[in-house]
Amino acid sequence: MDCHSQPRCLAAACRRFVAAGIVLLLLAVGCKQKDEPASPGKQVAPLAVTICHGSVTDILPRIALEQGYFADEGIAVALKDLDGKLAFDGMLQGECNFAVSGAPPIVLVDPKTTPFIILATVMSDDDSARIIARRDRGIATPQDLKGKRVGVKRGVLGHLFLDLFLMKHGLGQNEVDQVFMDSDKLQTALASGEIDAFSMTNKMVNIAARTLGDQGVVFAEPGLNPFRAILTTRPDIALNIQATPKVLKALVRAENYAKSEPAAAKILVAKGATLSAQETEEIWTRSTIEVALANLIFAHLEDQYRWQRERGGGQVPAIMPNYLDLVSPEYLRAIKPDAVSVIKH
Repeated sequence: MDCHSQPRCLAAACRRFVAAGIVLLLLAVGCKQKDEPASPGKQVAPLAVTICHGSVTDILPRIALEQGYFADEGIAVALKDLDGKLAFDGMLQGECNFAVSGAPPIVLVDPKTTPFIILATVMSDDDSARIIARRDRGIATPQDLKGKRVGVKRGVLGHLFLDLFLMKHGLGQNEVDQVFMDSDKLQTALASGEIDAFSMTNKMVNIAARTLGDQGVVFAEPGLNPFRAILTTRPDIALNIQATPKVLKALVRAENYAKSEPAAAKILVAKGATLSAQETEEIWTRSTIEVALANLIFAHLEDQYRWQRERGGGQVPAIMPNYLDLVSPEYLRAIKPDAVSVIKH
């Protein structure tokens, strides 16, 4: 039978012809790609950023780093664990691009001398400092601290907590022998008996409590001295301003992860901060872990300034700065507007 005279046969032949043509076309394209490889697009190097932090204030930065949120924003972040004052001072000196610290080191600096801005708080804790004492020195109650040698680092969170703790329990500053020393000396001094107690952040107190065992007694006063982990940077460094929106976006993503996947987030934080599961659970229970910028930050900084000037012994600026001038809410407002209650005119 003549195929050209039959419609069905003609349709089949046409399909075979088209299929063969497609195969040849694909082969030709493939050969061309081998002969002329496509040049990759220009790779943009990530911004190298260092975030210095004190104690356990790295919760959200740690999550953002481990989950790849910083990398998603095009920044390569290194976290540097330091004392809170060293973290803030390192940022001022240009060793770190950002710092997460408490208020004490912030109020010691005159922003007219070295400019800095406040971007957000990334954590708050109402029970972040405690006192560890030795039972074998006759200490079982707060009043037993009278006449004892209590170690503390001058002008930091533990110093303010000690002052407020003594006042609450009817003891004057002069009724306790305050021994000022660097924080890394406190553990050894307590273990050797050079001091009878010390006041510091929970992380250090917990380590000392494990060392002393039954011979240790811990004093806590939740709500006595609220702690705010404050994110700061220098606005006069172009890299910092370029990286600021990226850092905040990654931290907000980390906050959402901490809320939606708390069990996994706790594992990440415990591993990075070398905390036990129990210590991490305690932090989660007593802390508010979020990126925010609320008006209460001003009262907090002003209270810290007044204490440093009157009782803390720190060299604060002669005139208290207007802390509203140091806040830059526009960055966080563009990312998470509901978290910003600061109004600047």
